[in-house]
Amino acid sequence: MIPPLYLESSRLIIRPFKLSDASSLFHLVNSNKDLLEDYFPMTVEKNTSVNAKRIYIMERNHERNNGKALFAGIFLRDEKKLIGQMCAKDINHRVPKCEAGYFLDRNFHRKGLATEALNLFLNFCFSEMKMAKITLRIEPKNTSSKALAQKCGFTMIGVSKNDFRSANGRLMECELWELYEIRKGY
Repeated sequence: MIPPLYLESSRLIIRPFKLSDASSLFHLVNSNKDLLEDYFPMTVEKNTSVNAKRIYIMERNHERNNGKALFAGIFLRDEKKLIGQMCAKDINHRVPKCEAGYFLDRNFHRKGLATEALNLFLNFCFSEMKMAKITLRIEPKNTSSKALAQKCGFTMIGVSKNDFRSANGRLMECELWELYEIRKGY
């Protein structure tokens, strides 16, 4: 179903969450809550305690074992510090396709780390998971995520109204971005 994931670059490691990551994940989400509420409402809602994050990790690992989703931490390679999350969700093995999602701690924005992480992950999804298409849903106001999508080769294909509900209940529209093949040079 989903092959084992362990990706490494000169600066990053991407791997599935372990229960021992619960405290780090809780603090990462808590310290970036204002940035994540609109885009990762379930991650924020399930961030009430370290124990709640353990349950979140167990649920995400169960989804991976069943081939439905792949959630992973983005870690600084040398420090082994958790700085973000990457996921492939709504996996459809028949097509095969998935939706990717990602976030980084605000202290690590604008350093090229998101581009590095997303390219590593996309190549894994295409080459190891054998995806034919990867989709992103991005709120039109999220200019940073749109710039990252463009850098990584995605094309915006349209806008979907009332497509996503934020943590505060607001219905949002999303731009739909797609990528169909492995990009050369990554």
